[in-house]
Amino acid sequence: MTMMAWWVLLVFVGALLALARWQNKADHIFGLVLMMLYLPGAISSEALLASAANNGLITLVLLICTAFVLEKTLLLQRAAAWMLTLDFERCWWRVVLSSIVSSALLNNTAIVSILLGPLRSITHHPARRLILPMTYAVSMGGMLTLVGTSTNLIVNSMMIEAGLPGFHLMDFFPVGVCVAIVGIIWLWWRRDQLPATPLSTESVEHYLVEGRIQSDSPLIGKTIAQAGLRHLQRLFLVEIVRSGEKICPVPPHAQLVVDDRLLFLGDPASIGLLARFKGLASYAQRQGLNADELTEVLILPDSPLCGLRLKESDFRAKFDAAVVAIRRNGEALSGVIGEQILCGGDFLVLATGKDFLGRANLTKNFMIIRGAKPAATIKPLTEWLMIGGFLLAITLSAFGWVSLFKSMVCYLSILLLSGTLTLNELRRRFPLGLWLIVMSALALAKAMETSGLMGVVTYLVKVHLEGASPHWALVGMLVATWMVTEIITNNATAAMMLPLALALAQGLGVSPLPFAMAVAFGASCSFVNPYAYQTNLMALNAGEYRLVDFLRLGLPLALLYLAVVAAFVPLFFPFLPG
Repeated sequence: MTMMAWWVLLVFVGALLALARWQNKADHIFGLVLMMLYLPGAISSEALLASAANNGLITLVLLICTAFVLEKTLLLQRAAAWMLTLDFERCWWRVVLSSIVSSALLNNTAIVSILLGPLRSITHHPARRLILPMTYAVSMGGMLTLVGTSTNLIVNSMMIEAGLPGFHLMDFFPVGVCVAIVGIIWLWWRRDQLPATPLSTESVEHYLVEGRIQSDSPLIGKTIAQAGLRHLQRLFLVEIVRSGEKICPVPPHAQLVVDDRLLFLGDPASIGLLARFKGLASYAQRQGLNADELTEVLILPDSPLCGLRLKESDFRAKFDAAVVAIRRNGEALSGVIGEQILCGGDFLVLATGKDFLGRANLTKNFMIIRGAKPAATIKPLTEWLMIGGFLLAITLSAFGWVSLFKSMVCYLSILLLSGTLTLNELRRRFPLGLWLIVMSALALAKAMETSGLMGVVTYLVKVHLEGASPHWALVGMLVATWMVTEIITNNATAAMMLPLALALAQGLGVSPLPFAMAVAFGASCSFVNPYAYQTNLMALNAGEYRLVDFLRLGLPLALLYLAVVAAFVPLFFPFLPG
């Protein structure tokens, strides 16, 4: 191998290891990959620009931007109301089937985000037996069409960049529907395996609430018992932080001094009780906001806030909100709120300002659980025109009358000209991180080809796998992709594994289509690790599941999923097409 081929191999392996270590930093890692390829000349300026303007990549961006208008409609809210019947079995089937159908065209995260609220609030059925099956159904439904999930579009983009024919809209459907049928049967058969205990309505035992003793407080010098802080309704004093040292447990005779940080566990809605104590200010009050209107949010796994200390995150300036309380499933928090390092899946209770809902960065950082939510202001006629226009664009592409790229460009133009979608909304929803990931992956694949690394891999496959069954090679690629996607994100998995799949197919002298399908399906087979996929993490927190729940239901589902894909992909995409 040439020195450049060794360098590209080093970048590839380093990127895989970095993605396994820092799952939430995929865009940063791929940005570094791009720089490490471009500076030493592993990829030319022309190839870099071609990767950035790849037809499949631009189509992916257009789909994400235009699908936003459907999230503004009440389509899914109406569907949620229709699902929740009094009969549990009918309700289960409606939830699962509606999730599969809707995720074939809409963004998976948006569907889960919209349906979690109604499912969490249901009282006549065990919500835990609906939330996780709904999440798994959304993942399987995304594999019914080319536009159902971003991994399919990433694979399609890289196929086009490699000079191979891309996929059509419904190419995924035959295999996807087989996977969905087997998956639904498994989820229905094991529906009673999930816990039936009701969700904690307010999770009062988990939230960490903070108050600080001000310099003018009459509480200074009093003991905890004298101040009346021992028996607050739905708030329990668990810790005092004084000059960087913790007092825990808190004895009733402990005297209060200025700048004491009092940490309570309980219901953030009861924070008004602290207002009765003069000179005891909450974290939100110190940020200049009153806790009259509380909003509960969930931090998304790919939020830029992840890994930042709260006091260093510039939270108030970014969102016109301050944190009243924080909760993290499975972990008892300790220490002052401002020192907490934010993580994906954290629940925050916010005191919000007037401009909170107007901030453009909300959807990139939070899922709003309850409280302030943007009101739908779309007229019914406009709403149905938006839905009809999107379905028309997809239908024209499905029948091959117009390319998906052209139909999405026309649809986006109509949305902008009519004012249904504004430039501000477009800027807010532009998937810059995903665009960078795919562009870098395309550049990496090109560098592997031009450096000769792809040829070396192909040669090794020819030498060592000569006479080997392509079916077993397909199974190996499928399982390897599944194992990687349980460690790193699905989009990063698709981007990293497809070049290897194409080299494997070329070395075996067979069609690359079944191996590309194996990567697409394997990258979306994330049912075991709740932290590997955004919707899994949302279900983990909203449904208050344990890891064992994902293992019991998700691991057999993943194995069934892989078996069906391995059996049916060669039937619909032969290794040696005649």
